[in-house]
Amino acid sequence: MSTPRLKRPGSRVSREMAETAVDSLLKWIRAQRKQKKPAAGHDDCIYLVLTLAKPPHRLQMKPYSLTLPHPPQTPSAVSLVLDDRPNSTISLSSARDLVRTLSLPVSEILSLSYILSGILPAGELLFADRCIVPSLNRALRKFGSKNDMSKRKRSRLLELNLLDKGWPEHLRKECFSTVLRLGSGTCCVIRVGSASQARDEVVDNVWAAAEGAALSVPRKWSNVMAFHLKTSESLALPIYQKDHLLQKEVTFCDHEDGDVGEGEEGRIKTEDGKRARYKEELQGGVVKRLKRVA
Repeated sequence: MSTPRLKRPGSRVSREMAETAVDSLLKWIRAQRKQKKPAAGHDDCIYLVLTLAKPPHRLQMKPYSLTLPHPPQTPSAVSLVLDDRPNSTISLSSARDLVRTLSLPVSEILSLSYILSGILPAGELLFADRCIVPSLNRALRKFGSKNDMSKRKRSRLLELNLLDKGWPEHLRKECFSTVLRLGSGTCCVIRVGSASQARDEVVDNVWAAAEGAALSVPRKWSNVMAFHLKTSESLALPIYQKDHLLQKEVTFCDHEDGDVGEGEEGRIKTEDGKRARYKEELQGGVVKRLKRVA
């Protein structure tokens, strides 16, 4: 029997912690559904909350795209809008055949005239031909009610260049990704799955999103304070927390032989090379608790 991996290679997030948090969230969601019947089409989203030590020095307007092993949304939440005017790039029937042949995760294919008539798409991901994006945006603003617009704030409108033969793979790649937006604060929310997904799929997405987010933020893992999992209504469950110098092996600069008594003060150097003055308590040569000396 092989030993299960507790960490992804290069990641500091424990899979065991991620599995425990996902199990707790799914159990909580099931209990909430028994108490209150969800609305039709409602699906509880699961979010990864990233807490940074310091906010970015510059506001990053362009979001980061994080690739996931499984789509964070169901295929029923993906819509494709095409131009049905004369001389359009691709017809609706051809697009449907292509989606069916390539097994693209698209639930509905709509025409621009359909949207202009006032019938709005319900997908969380809305793909559109690049040439009709301005007209589509105007139609969404014109016909969208307040409720529809509040839902569409969680949607992503993405352009497709249908003149490029690789647009189906680009669509698939976007469906298997999520977005990291860095603001002026220290907390970021990343969607990693939904309650309708299998438990292992959500755990895999949590792992991939945590690694991708840590490598995208300034100063990478050294700037990551914590990762939590939550839904829009639940408590945040920790899966990773950075503890300053706690349980880290250190080398003592003032005592090369390592013969330092408990409670002594000394100047230490941590594994990242930073030096500071601390009061330490040792056990087996490893600092178990550190208190900074002013």
